[in-house]
Amino acid sequence: METLFQDLRFALRNLRRTPTFPLAAICTLALGIGATTAIFSTVNAALLRPLPYPNPQDLYSLHTAMTDGRVTSGLLSPLEMLRLAGPSLPIDRVAGFIPQDVTLLRDDGAPIRTRVFAVTEGFFELFGLPLALGQGFSHGQFVGRAPPVAVISYRVWQDLFGGDRAVIGKPIRFSEITTTIVGVAAPDFDTPHGAGFWFSFPLDPLGVNHSFEAYMRLHDGTNLERAKGQMTAVMASLAHDFPMSDTSRVYVVRPLVESIVGDLGPILIVVFSATGLLLALACVNVANLLLARGSARAREIAVRVSLGAGRGRIVRQLLTESILLAGGGGIVGVAAAYGGVRVLLAIGASKLPRLDAVPFDSRVLLFALGTLLVSGVLVGFAPALRLAATDVKTLMNEASRSTSAGRTTARWLGAMTVAQVALAVALVAGAGWLMRAFANLSTIDPGFATEGRLIFDVPLQGARYQDVAYVVSVSRGLLDRIRHQAGVIAFGSTSDFPLNGTQDNSIFVQLQGDAPDPAHPMSTRQRTVGPGLFDALGIKLVSGRDFTEDDHAGTTPVVIVNRTFVRRFLGGRDPLRVRFAAGYPTIDPTTMLSIVGVVDDVRQRSLTDDPEPAYYTPEYQGFPRRQTFVVHTRLADTVPLQTAIREDVHRLDPHIAVDFQTAAGLVAATLVRQQLGMTLMVLFAIAAVALAAVGIYGVIAYSAAERRNEVATRLALGATPANVFWLVLRQSRTLAGVGAAIGLVVAYVSGRVVSSRLYHVQASDPVILGAAVVLVVTIAILATMIPAFRASRLDPALVLRPE
Repeated sequence: METLFQDLRFALRNLRRTPTFPLAAICTLALGIGATTAIFSTVNAALLRPLPYPNPQDLYSLHTAMTDGRVTSGLLSPLEMLRLAGPSLPIDRVAGFIPQDVTLLRDDGAPIRTRVFAVTEGFFELFGLPLALGQGFSHGQFVGRAPPVAVISYRVWQDLFGGDRAVIGKPIRFSEITTTIVGVAAPDFDTPHGAGFWFSFPLDPLGVNHSFEAYMRLHDGTNLERAKGQMTAVMASLAHDFPMSDTSRVYVVRPLVESIVGDLGPILIVVFSATGLLLALACVNVANLLLARGSARAREIAVRVSLGAGRGRIVRQLLTESILLAGGGGIVGVAAAYGGVRVLLAIGASKLPRLDAVPFDSRVLLFALGTLLVSGVLVGFAPALRLAATDVKTLMNEASRSTSAGRTTARWLGAMTVAQVALAVALVAGAGWLMRAFANLSTIDPGFATEGRLIFDVPLQGARYQDVAYVVSVSRGLLDRIRHQAGVIAFGSTSDFPLNGTQDNSIFVQLQGDAPDPAHPMSTRQRTVGPGLFDALGIKLVSGRDFTEDDHAGTTPVVIVNRTFVRRFLGGRDPLRVRFAAGYPTIDPTTMLSIVGVVDDVRQRSLTDDPEPAYYTPEYQGFPRRQTFVVHTRLADTVPLQTAIREDVHRLDPHIAVDFQTAAGLVAATLVRQQLGMTLMVLFAIAAVALAAVGIYGVIAYSAAERRNEVATRLALGATPANVFWLVLRQSRTLAGVGAAIGLVVAYVSGRVVSSRLYHVQASDPVILGAAVVLVVTIAILATMIPAFRASRLDPALVLRPE
């Protein structure tokens, strides 16, 4: 222990003699350690931090999928959940929910748009987290037509009720319904993410409509693959009983954390891998500094060796210095990481799942400590090995002023420079891949225009809106008011606005004249739209006509289909001469729908999912309970228009809350995760190029300084300044070329790993790889020009005079 303190005191004294060196080393390491710790803290929060439920490893999300390519919502039917409750299955519980947008009415009558979740029996018991207050749902509230009751979130309890413990039994008013509070969820309960209200919702024991998202808890210790096999048998039984809806259908099981995080997980893994490369680059940079400094300390080391210091003692002393530097870099880096994470949360990361809070817990601090120790060893290993493995005579020669830099030190410095260039190329290529993926996503045509489009919801639900004719009248009246507002070019409404996360209907169709196929019916999407919607969204009408206000109840049922519907189902037939029947879970052959138009495809679910076959029905031939209104306006400032529309809606019904957003903002919101990953990678690439440039500059400057006598002699014997300039530049060109070649291999191999997680990105993309090499090599050569220029301007008389 005493020896360790001696090493520390000596290291501190030694570093204080040249304060510029430790400052540069600490700042470099702080960059690498800080970036790595910051990204690890987000990975920890999103992927590693346990969910706040007992035995979270047994929790899974449940969806369904079709193996024959048919369209499906991916949701579950009541029967598909109830059949999983069999006593022979290793499943502890299954519960589901249906999201519903409603309007909460505050005590002063002010309406607030919110979302409630109608949940099935056993929902809270499945997660195993006791309520903070109240008894919650009871079995009787899920039987028959029992009126729904509510459990509220801890956040809502605090915000709306001030934490009043007498809240149990109190009514809570929504525009659509008034219900009673029976419980307050635990503070950590957040499923689905951001939920504030849960309503009891009884299951139809014979229901086959796919409406529920679901969760499942396995028995403790159950093998997931074994459970999947038994669930496959359950679905086969359902397919036998209900061939139209469940033939070729499978359960899709995902760990709950994975389903919550979604595609954010792969992006974080890619970015975290990049920070590892950045940390390695920072370590190489500081190792270069130590190598150069170690050469200057060669005489000191030689004296200590000649006085009896063993190589182990020398290595320990040098590693103590490097770990001391890493400690300083770690302290600064962790502080920078904490601030960086706060910045990330402020610019939008907090809106992503599980990133609303990114704690610096014990796991993050242990990671930072481990990174600090590994960095210290990596930084000090090469210089310590270099000096400790050299005999006294060589050390004395290297320290002599009569020689240029030792060949061994030069080789070490050259190897480190090659590593710097290689790592920088790999990081720049990584940034290029994420930029390409983001660009690919950004240039996808969603199938509708976004500029100048305002969207807002108007739910026509509740006791006041039970009559179809009245609802249609109200909807028409509101559209008529909007039509006359200043700046409105076009307007329309729809039940399912694209990319907003709602699940549009999946339905079976049968073309007139075709024989039915109960085992493999054609399935498509069904959406409801109002007259003018296609014009308002800039969706091209390919053939036929649009809906009009004459398409109302009592007239011939008509539909408009998309291109994919025509291509997949009609087989070259004229769509305007085709009629078909539709329905779910069975097709109603008595009502034929006539196709009156064909429109372009729209990407409904996400930008990356191909358009699915779909048909649109006019809302006035149905029951337009919930509508998303779309207004195409030429106004740059839409605030006056928004105010006017709010007043129109308020005159219609003061209990309807109107919240506006733009179509462009809605599309941009789907790319937040990819944009975050791209931004971080670009920042890391810039830091990598800067570190590589500084490192190469330092190595070449050191090499040029050590060769002063050689360069002066060449100049004295007739070499021109240009000869010397290119001599020095040639050294960096060689190192940069070798590093770039190695970096290309590293980039390609890592690209093969990550390209499958990015949208339409190839590891062998010549533009990305070529641009990465050109950028890094160019920066490396530019960094070399300064020491090369200085060397070419040496005065031989001044340099050689002392000799």
